[in-house]
Amino acid sequence: MLYIEKEKRKTFLIIGFIGMALFAIGDVLMQSFSNDGTDILLMMKSSVKDMPIERLYFSLLTGVIAAPSMYFGLCAMDSYLRDRIGNQKGKMYRCFQAGSIIGALSFFSAHSVCAVLMMAVKQALVCGITPETVDAAYRIPFLVSFIATNLWVTVSELCLSVAFIYFVLKRIIPLPKAAVLLNTIGFFIIFNAVYALLTSLTGNEIITLLGKSGASLGMGAMFLAVACVCGKENE
Repeated sequence: MLYIEKEKRKTFLIIGFIGMALFAIGDVLMQSFSNDGTDILLMMKSSVKDMPIERLYFSLLTGVIAAPSMYFGLCAMDSYLRDRIGNQKGKMYRCFQAGSIIGALSFFSAHSVCAVLMMAVKQALVCGITPETVDAAYRIPFLVSFIATNLWVTVSELCLSVAFIYFVLKRIIPLPKAAVLLNTIGFFIIFNAVYALLTSLTGNEIITLLGKSGASLGMGAMFLAVACVCGKENE
């Protein structure tokens, strides 16, 4: 990982936060906003054919910009931890490193696979191929690519979240203990609780769109929290 000088870390962490916000926007753009239609590939409905293709192009573009931004944020955080820990690099730091190494690449891989796949499915439906045929033709390649890329995303999220929680509790990152929720695991819990509550109150499942961006926003919240710590240290 690149070593980021102390006075530049806050800026790079904010860049990382912006990158994760872009990933979140891209995730929402890939949703069809419609519950009508036949289920396809366990992640979309045949109503995706009515989605403007420009949304998918823009979603893919957000991933292209977000991936290096996330990498810079991880480098800044890694540099901060290296200075705080010194030579006492234990298992949790190595866990953070493992999550960082596969982080940006795994997030972009999963994001781009989903975006490109949805483009292919949309065009097949527009050409008049039935949803059932599309589902049968794409199911195996979809499952292989989706499981492979999202497996790495999950590993990255778990490594980074567990390490962040440990560093907060051990005061290596001097944040209030409530900050243990500022990561992908914390936001997954929060977003799903909010989704369940709002869906039961409104009966509108479009709120599921909120949950689609939880992991990205959780990572962004982690960057922003460490950026605040770095800002105070610089002062």
